[in-house]
Amino acid sequence: MGQAPGVWANMGAMNTFLRSPEAGYVLAAVTLLIWASFVVVSRVGGQTPLTIFDIAALRIGTAALVLSPWWVPRLVRASTRRLTWTQSLLFAGLAGIGYPLLAYAGVKFAPASHGAVLISGVLPMFTALLALMLMGERPSPTRIAGLVLITAGVATLFGSQLTGAVVDARVVTGDLILLAASFTWGLFTVLLKRWAVRAFDVTLGVVAVSAMLYLPVYLVLLPKNIAAATMPQIALQAVFQGVVVVCVALWTYTKAAELIGPVRLVIMLAGVPVVGVLLSVGLLGETLGIGAALGATLVFLGALLGAMARPPSPPK
Repeated sequence: MGQAPGVWANMGAMNTFLRSPEAGYVLAAVTLLIWASFVVVSRVGGQTPLTIFDIAALRIGTAALVLSPWWVPRLVRASTRRLTWTQSLLFAGLAGIGYPLLAYAGVKFAPASHGAVLISGVLPMFTALLALMLMGERPSPTRIAGLVLITAGVATLFGSQLTGAVVDARVVTGDLILLAASFTWGLFTVLLKRWAVRAFDVTLGVVAVSAMLYLPVYLVLLPKNIAAATMPQIALQAVFQGVVVVCVALWTYTKAAELIGPVRLVIMLAGVPVVGVLLSVGLLGETLGIGAALGATLVFLGALLGAMARPPSPPK
C-alpha cells in the first residue's frame, strides 16, 4: 500500500510529459525510426521463403487481431461507424492492401536503400501533384523548388543504375514498383485530407476491410510459402509489420502532430530517406555508389525544403 502514492506520482509525471513539446519530439523520432526501418525489415522478409502475399497476410492479420476490440463493435453496430463504405474500401485498397504489396515487391528486387529514397523521399512530390489535380492546391515556389530537387535525385538514382557496365533489370524493376508504392500512399494521403477524417477511424476501417477482403483471397487463391519459413522469420514480420508499423507508428505520428504541430513533424520526417539509407548500409551491408548517394542527398534536401515551405494556397 505504501508504494501506491509513488506509482500514482510516476503515472502523473508520465501523463504530464506526454502533453509536453519534448514528448512530441521524442514521438516524432520514434516515428522516423519506424518508417526508416520499414524498408529494412521488408527487405529482410523478401530474402526469406515468405512470399510478398505471406508478409501482407501477417501484417493485416496481426493488426486486425490487435485492434479487434475497437473495430469489431463498429462492424456489428452501424451507428458507431465513422466512415462510409466507399471511403473504407478506397482506404483499404490503397493503404491496407495495395501499398504494402507494392512495397514488399519493390524491396524484393531493389536494395532497401532505394526503398527509403523512392517511397518516403518521393512521397512529397506525388502528394503535391495529386493535391493539385484533385483539390486544386497550388504549391508555393519554395515547395516547387523542393520538388525539382526530388525529381533530380530520383533521376540521378536511376541514372546510376542505367549507366553501369551491366544494367540490373531486377533493380530497375524494383525501383519502378517502389515509385508505384509511393504514388499509392500519396493518393491515400490526399484523400485523407480531402475527406477530413480522423486517423484512428481510418486505421480501424483500413484494418477491418483489408482483413475481410484480403485474407479470404490469400487463403484460397494466392501463392503461399509460409510453411517453409522459420518461426523467428514469421514472428519478425508479424510483430513489426502488424503491430509496430500499423498500430504503434500511427499513434506516435498523430500524437507528435498534436504536440509539436504538423509542420515541425514533417520537417523531422524529411530525414527518413537518409536514416533508411544508413540503416540499409549498416544493418544489411548494402553498398552505396556515388550516384545513389548523390540521389539520396538530393531527395533529402528536396523533401526538407518542401516540408519547410509555407502551406499551399487554397484552391481558387
